[in-house]
Amino acid sequence: MKEVFGYLRVSGKSQVDGDGFARQENAILDFCATRGWTVIRFFKEEAVSGTVEGLDRPAFSEMLGLCGDQLPTTIVVERADRLARDLIVGELILAECKKLGVEVFSADTGEEMVNANSDPTKVLIRQILGAMAQWEKSALVKKMRGARDRIRARTGRCEGAKPYEMLNPSESAIVITWIVAARQAGNSFHEITKQLNLGDTKSPNGGRWNSSTVHALYTRHMKNQTERND
Repeated sequence: MKEVFGYLRVSGKSQVDGDGFARQENAILDFCATRGWTVIRFFKEEAVSGTVEGLDRPAFSEMLGLCGDQLPTTIVVERADRLARDLIVGELILAECKKLGVEVFSADTGEEMVNANSDPTKVLIRQILGAMAQWEKSALVKKMRGARDRIRARTGRCEGAKPYEMLNPSESAIVITWIVAARQAGNSFHEITKQLNLGDTKSPNGGRWNSSTVHALYTRHMKNQTERND
């Protein structure tokens, strides 16, 4: 019975806890079952872009280093784009595998990609699919960037933690008004911070206030006021 390695990759941190790994693993296991192969180990690449070169990926680099010497010389991926979403990166990875005598199978097509170079048609198909994967990724990135730009133009922000002013508008308005008044009355940010910490009001992170946070809130408020008056 042939023993193989399975290679799994997701590109975003938000995908690590999703179903991406489970889906890829099941596809690889189903494919191997049809051939009577056994996956002895899965290598998971967490939050690594498909444009990163193979040897710059920790899991992939470890896997290649283990291939041979009584261990598998066959790698199975769910789809070619799990190997790479960039055409050139994909070809470089396959070239490195060929140099080491490692086969790479794609579970969705059943094709062995490394040694397909002897068949010009298979090479063309593989490269077309690689180019399509690269185009799809670029199109998605462009679409998401456009959506973020539209949201930012409409609301003034898009991603990241919400500003203090948006967490609790009624309370934050009172606190910021007091900070501005105290500052304009000649109090230092250190003095203002000390007074805030004597009260029950929590800082934006839910803990004690510090001078840098008070300074940032004051500066942002004054900047917004200036922009509104222009």
